[in-house]
Amino acid sequence: MKSSDDLAARLRNSAVSTAERKLAAVFAENFPGSALGTVESLATRAGVSGPTVLRYLAKLGFARFADFQDAVKAEIDRQLGSPLQQIDRAKDGGAEHHLYRRALLMQAESLRRAADQAVPAEFDAIAELLSDSRLRVRPLGGRYSRILAQRLAMQLSQLRPDVTLLDMQLGFAYDTLVDLGPRDLVVIFDYRRYQDELLSFAKGARAAGARIVLLTDPWRSPIAQLAEAVLTAPDETLSPFGSRVVPTAQVEALVAAVADRNREAARARLARIETLRSEGAKRTDGDTHD
Repeated sequence: MKSSDDLAARLRNSAVSTAERKLAAVFAENFPGSALGTVESLATRAGVSGPTVLRYLAKLGFARFADFQDAVKAEIDRQLGSPLQQIDRAKDGGAEHHLYRRALLMQAESLRRAADQAVPAEFDAIAELLSDSRLRVRPLGGRYSRILAQRLAMQLSQLRPDVTLLDMQLGFAYDTLVDLGPRDLVVIFDYRRYQDELLSFAKGARAAGARIVLLTDPWRSPIAQLAEAVLTAPDETLSPFGSRVVPTAQVEALVAAVADRNREAARARLARIETLRSEGAKRTDGDTHD
């Protein structure tokens, strides 16, 4: 049986195909607990088939599903039995910290956990789609995630053309579905409580031929079944409204990845934008002094 020491890393980093990436993303969320269950339950959570689960585990060296489960249980025993972790738990539980400090440390831990659980191939798949100049990027968010879609649209539009926010602020307008097609990439942000309107829109976009990627929480919005790539973010916070710290960092990482992939085109576009802004400022200044 394989050693469990590097099991989490192998599960994250060995994914290649779309189905494998979906499965690796499910394994990565709250590992090792996320890897417990039957073949069927894991397949359902990932939106793949049972045989896909078994093929992926065989690729990692587990001839039987039982062997994989034994490795997962060994990892759980190792973590629960760590004296260092027990000391840390006791220290954290007994310390008296100001709410502000606790809130910041909680977000720092969420960022660290998101990094540890990352499936590089899933992130790269989304970055490649966002970098594809043949696709029109259409970010879309819900009541509380709209600001994330705005951020992605605002920053990405300065690096590449054909980026338009699907703004539903004044009521959920399904009219925009009429213009969607195979050239469109809809980037949806959906976090608990999930919005039925977003799922309905995603179904319509998929039916129109548009491609969908999703940013969501560890419980995974139902839209995950329609998306070809998914990024999840921990949602631990002292606020009653949930945290968007990790999703904001994910947006910034995706923007950085697009800039890195299209460096020369992005540089030229930013230079042109700066020129236009400068010319606009001069015209405004001239009007002021007329």
